[in-house]
Amino acid sequence: MPAVSVVMPVYNRAAVVERAVRSVLAQDFTDFELIVVDDGSTDATPAIIVTIDDPRVRLIALADNSGGNAARNRGIREAQALLVAFLDSDDYYLPHKLSSVVRMFGERPGLEMLIDSFIKTYPPELKRPDALRRNPVLETNREILDALFTRRIWKATPGITVTRDAAIRAGLFDESLKRRQDYDFIVRLAAVARCASTDQLLWVKTNSPDAISASLDTGVGALVTFYQRHSQFHSDAAFRRGFALDIARHFVRILGRRRPDRIARDARPLIRLLGFRRFAAMLTQGIGLVIARGRRVKR
Repeated sequence: MPAVSVVMPVYNRAAVVERAVRSVLAQDFTDFELIVVDDGSTDATPAIIVTIDDPRVRLIALADNSGGNAARNRGIREAQALLVAFLDSDDYYLPHKLSSVVRMFGERPGLEMLIDSFIKTYPPELKRPDALRRNPVLETNREILDALFTRRIWKATPGITVTRDAAIRAGLFDESLKRRQDYDFIVRLAAVARCASTDQLLWVKTNSPDAISASLDTGVGALVTFYQRHSQFHSDAAFRRGFALDIARHFVRILGRRRPDRIARDARPLIRLLGFRRFAAMLTQGIGLVIARGRRVKR
């Protein structure tokens, strides 16, 4: 039995998948298995995985494209280790990722979920420097939820390491969600498992223009679904600030992409959910938070 199982879903990523796999094989910790779950790719992705000659790499090929969450869940079920880490195919680990998380779990008996920190990179043509997404060091579930709902913690699926048992108790990833699967998973884990976070930078997130999170099409639907599923998002005044910020960021993104034609269309489901006055109030509050955050970044 390996010490940790790395689960990587992949779909049509022939151009970048080998970099992700090699970053796992280059770890300074060797007691792992890498489960690559191909989600029905139609390009050369499976062929590239097959050519990588390492017994720790296991390819599971799904017949149909079922989505990243279904692929992650298949990987969790197939995992042989008690500890499960995740990696997206367009991102990559730093060499000390696995040794660090295994050590931190060993130092904290009873810990079941850890959120780590990462570096975000951008394409050269954007001429933007790397951004350090360094999280606060938190040791309690309430602290994790407070930071999560108020946007003081960077959460992304490759930053989650969890015991296989806790992942199953939490219900695995929600396969109906196209976005915010990491957010939703962490909230459910916080209800059933002991959680913590670290400021250690352990992996690299690339800014992919074709990533699901970059699409405007799934943004409002994900907001509405999350609001309906997690009552804390709106019942707690502090947490509501996070929802207001999310609303504002979506509409700022629309304007940034010069798509004013989407404003009314994307506002309608939120108005149905909140009512016009509350929607307007939260949008106003969120814009204030966006401006305040921008000022802090400039300082």
